[in-house]
Amino acid sequence: MVSENAQEKLARKRARGKIEFIRHLIVYLAVMALLAIINNVTFRGYQWWLWPALFWGIGVIINFLIAFVFKGGGLKKLEQELYRKEMEKLKANEKKS
Repeated sequence: MVSENAQEKLARKRARGKIEFIRHLIVYLAVMALLAIINNVTFRGYQWWLWPALFWGIGVIINFLIAFVFKGGGLKKLEQELYRKEMEKLKANEKKS
């Protein structure tokens, strides 16, 4: 069982990760809008601002995955979850035998 203090710590860590993602997304959108405006005012042909949008966008996607999909647990948490599932499978197979 996870103690209440550990749950509170985990909840704070997850909330902090989500807030950091939202902050990252807002900065990304603001900077990309500024770059698009600069590009279209000074150089209307080639849309060069799409390159930083693409590469920084990959970072934003990774940040989203960490904050909302993997929930800030990292590989250690993934390993624990996979271990738990494997143990459940082994116990289920043991009962069938």
